[in-house]
Amino acid sequence: MIRQIPFNIILFIVMIAIFPVIELLNGFLLTSNASISVPVGAIYRILLCVFLIVMILVAGLRRSAITVIIIMFVIGNLTIFIVQGIFFQSPLSILFEDISVHIKYFIWVLIPLYIYQRKKFFQNIHYETIFIIISFFFTMGLITPYLLGLGYQTYANSDAGYKGFFFANNDTSFAFIISITYTAKVFVLSLAEDWGVRITFLLSLFIGNIFCLLLIGTKTGIVYGLFIGIMVLVKLLFYAKYKSIWKALFIWLGAILALSWLAFKGVSYMSQMVAGTYERIIYFYYLYDGNLIRLLTSSRSDFLEGGMTFFLGDPNFKFNLLFGQGFEHRLEAFGRLGLIEMDFFDTLFGLGLMGILFLCVTIGYFIAIAFEKDSRSIHSYVLIVILVYSFFAGHVLFSALSTTLLGLVCGGIILSKKECE
Repeated sequence: MIRQIPFNIILFIVMIAIFPVIELLNGFLLTSNASISVPVGAIYRILLCVFLIVMILVAGLRRSAITVIIIMFVIGNLTIFIVQGIFFQSPLSILFEDISVHIKYFIWVLIPLYIYQRKKFFQNIHYETIFIIISFFFTMGLITPYLLGLGYQTYANSDAGYKGFFFANNDTSFAFIISITYTAKVFVLSLAEDWGVRITFLLSLFIGNIFCLLLIGTKTGIVYGLFIGIMVLVKLLFYAKYKSIWKALFIWLGAILALSWLAFKGVSYMSQMVAGTYERIIYFYYLYDGNLIRLLTSSRSDFLEGGMTFFLGDPNFKFNLLFGQGFEHRLEAFGRLGLIEMDFFDTLFGLGLMGILFLCVTIGYFIAIAFEKDSRSIHSYVLIVILVYSFFAGHVLFSALSTTLLGLVCGGIILSKKECE
């Protein structure tokens, strides 16, 4: 099978599969006190982006809807970047920072276009296995330093949560939300097959995903992890198919034992794990005078209000409305209010209505494909989870870790489409 797959596809899979390791190493270097910090994350993203662009050009740009939409997305956003640079007379430092943001932003559209051009090859491999490998590396990357007593808390100056050596806690939480979804799906489907090492590995990985979400301690991650855990339990007991009655009885017995452990010890143990997060929530609840909107959005509602005020009151409002204010320019001009951490509004403020147009057309295309009658799949569900997370919690469209996962999900949507364009 491997011999039949072109080398560039094997290289792509390897580059994607190891990206959790790159993120771990990048976070370790950024949080260490080393006098020389190698930007391995930036180097990796540039190499991945260059690889995708070269391979896309080598394969040739076929006339199709996805090709037109993605080329329009890339060229359109690059045009906005150039127009902003000319209008604001941006120095090189700001231009370099903004182009680094665009590199991350382009990855999620380049990956599905690359996969689309090689659809027949990707359909001959178990595509979801890529997500399982990523899930494994993320899980080991968080649990290993935790067991060794190394790494950092999720929230600075707080005992809440644990993120190990991964740099951004929201990105890491997002990665595990995606990982546990695919792990759960593959695990449940594997129950209908012969049991062996694979089913044991998947069960261990699923438990590890839940454990990691509890470790990280973000509100969204904890709630989502518990939701998926309940859904998997219901699926195992009432809907999953087994090859024999003995396997079904084994699952029921295992579920009873697991629920008994949760009732007597597990709940207490998990409560200790998330105690710091709970105390943090209570602290901010009283700090915000019981304002649930501020609490649930982690003050993003305040950032949005302040950022919108600056955006509307800027002397260059007409230009900003069409082409945005850039990303680094906003941070330098407005400080913390230059970053809302809600991707839709960060796109609006950073790239203007033109940027929103390119984004909505591209996202709309993938949504349309994802929910075609014959194309619905796990990727369709995950795309909605990503978009909801992106809108309310941000850290998806402009984060290297998250855009890679979004690109893979969109690639899966392309593979789920029954007919090529």
